[in-house]
Amino acid sequence: MSAQTTIRIALDWTPNTLHTGLFVAQHKHFYTSANLSVHLQSPDPLYSETPARQLERGAVDLAVCPSESCIAYAHAGKTPLQAIYAILQRDASAVVSTKLSRVKELEAGVYGSYAARYEDDIVRDMVRADGGDAAGMRVSGAGEAGKLDLFAAMRRGQLDATWVFMPWEGVEAEEAGVPLHVFRLEDYGIPYGYSPVIVRNAGAAAGLSEEVLRDFVRATVEGYRYAMEHVEEAVEILRPHCEPRRETAFLRKSQLAINEFCGNRLGFMEEGKWKAWTSWLESRDLLDGVTVDARQLYSNSFFDEG
Repeated sequence: MSAQTTIRIALDWTPNTLHTGLFVAQHKHFYTSANLSVHLQSPDPLYSETPARQLERGAVDLAVCPSESCIAYAHAGKTPLQAIYAILQRDASAVVSTKLSRVKELEAGVYGSYAARYEDDIVRDMVRADGGDAAGMRVSGAGEAGKLDLFAAMRRGQLDATWVFMPWEGVEAEEAGVPLHVFRLEDYGIPYGYSPVIVRNAGAAAGLSEEVLRDFVRATVEGYRYAMEHVEEAVEILRPHCEPRRETAFLRKSQLAINEFCGNRLGFMEEGKWKAWTSWLESRDLLDGVTVDARQLYSNSFFDEG
């Protein structure tokens, strides 16, 4: 047998139930059976370098990030980032607040921003759609706490709202008895794209071969399917990787919530969803007149037929 191909993957967040399928595929040897050695790398606490940036400079072979990363790189004419797997089929994120009953109220509030591309403009559009004055919204960055701590900062009352994944922070708030006001992008006319996705550098001269990527996608589908069908075992596989450690009951509840968003054809992407998202960004003049071809932003060619 030939030597294993090493694949380094930059995670978008500290290990959580969005990543369970990856850890399951690793733990159950789905990757090694495909002759792959997969290494999952967490971001540093201050999130000093995005997964997309790590991929761009060749520090990793794949990265987990929102679809906006692919769009932003195409928009800037930089390294072509291409999604090869959508972890979720439907948007599981939302802007949330413990204080504000309407997103309009952010016109006089402070939004906790991750400084992601298009993020603040998206939230301002939500404020406008709710009848507010988006110009009045203030934005606060992560500061010394790091980008991974914005939800905790909001719960402490330091921020009025921030963007979260409901199957994780939403479950966390529910477990703690903290009521959240939830503002979903779709309710404000925003056709948000796939998030997160696993992306490759399609322009890398020495990137992973198509055969390796096909083996990776096949094993990843197997990992996520196993996680959906064996929730108890899956969360026990994930639990040692969580920092801080999480109780099994929390992870089980989060995993069940995540599974609702994974869809039937795991990882597969629809062109219409990419087009709707890029068209919306263009309609808001967020692409500076640059035409981004949605068909270049993703590829389903590494999936098995059917």
